[in-house]
Amino acid sequence: MSSQNVISIESAVKRFGDVIALDRVSIEIRENEFFALLGPSGCGKTTLLRAIAGFGVLDSGRILLDGKDLGHSKPYDRPVNMMFQSYALFPHMRVRDNIAYGLKADHLPKNEIEARVDEVLGIADMHALADRRPHELSGGQRQRVALARAIIKRPRVLLLDEPLAALDRKLRQEMQIELKRMQHEIGLTFVVVTHDQEEAMTMADRIAVMRNGRVLQIAPPQELYRRPADRFVASFIGTMNLLEGTTVAGGVTIPGHETVPIDTGGAGLGSPLALGIRPGDVRLLTEGEEIDEASIVLAGIVETTAFIGSQSHTLVRVHETAVAITVTASASTVLVEDGSPCRVALPYTALLALPDPPE
Repeated sequence: MSSQNVISIESAVKRFGDVIALDRVSIEIRENEFFALLGPSGCGKTTLLRAIAGFGVLDSGRILLDGKDLGHSKPYDRPVNMMFQSYALFPHMRVRDNIAYGLKADHLPKNEIEARVDEVLGIADMHALADRRPHELSGGQRQRVALARAIIKRPRVLLLDEPLAALDRKLRQEMQIELKRMQHEIGLTFVVVTHDQEEAMTMADRIAVMRNGRVLQIAPPQELYRRPADRFVASFIGTMNLLEGTTVAGGVTIPGHETVPIDTGGAGLGSPLALGIRPGDVRLLTEGEEIDEASIVLAGIVETTAFIGSQSHTLVRVHETAVAITVTASASTVLVEDGSPCRVALPYTALLALPDPPE
């Protein structure tokens, strides 16, 4: 993946009446990168994607592609292509004709059209289905035809708006891997909009997490998971246990426990600050067990335990807080019953200090 920026979004602002859909958004997207815009409904991710495509005009700010301001470019003049949730295939056309449609509309020579159709049929693994019509294809196959039609014109950037939303869970998981394979094979910059964090984590090289029209954090999936910028990002990316605390001299204190020495990121004394920890980092202690590492040790009651394949998931009620614990089958497990008292250990080294996101 190149470090050269293909798209530069500079302080983008977009309003719809009193609603600020984009609030000074700035993002750099690199060449050949699989970039995801991730967030809940209404966060501004689709508004931003449409602005890149030219289907919406910013109130202020700029979008540059290869250094050129796209502000006055019509959608059909931009070297980008957009794939919508609805695949919109022509039902009366064969697969190969659906894929070739854009090139025929551009009046390219017949031999060039045939060569490029053959190329993308190979990339999409659709040669055997080239003479079928859309109603003879599965959902995943129709998705691949739509993707092949989008990439055959060789856009500089391919924009994908919730491309897998119409597929069932199993097929969606398969197509996540397939999309990533195709993107790597053709060496194209992909920008995908999704509200599904698993989808973004599986496919993207980097992810921009959005909320209320703002970008809260841009980072690779592993960094978002291990070092989230605030409690919203922490909870939106996977599962995060949160203990409400207050900053004091030397760290954070939570009710019923001494001060936890942790970097508070410059938060002022007396500020609310949550301590976060992933379920896989929480330990369920045996009766009388002592621990060597510095930890918060809390007493609670087991609410539920579920065994799911290679993992067990336990939920412990500590005062008013539910603490989730995940243990792999290969790790030593503590057998507990629902309703039984227990103790949990939260190692200091696994704790994160998480501020509130900006309003």
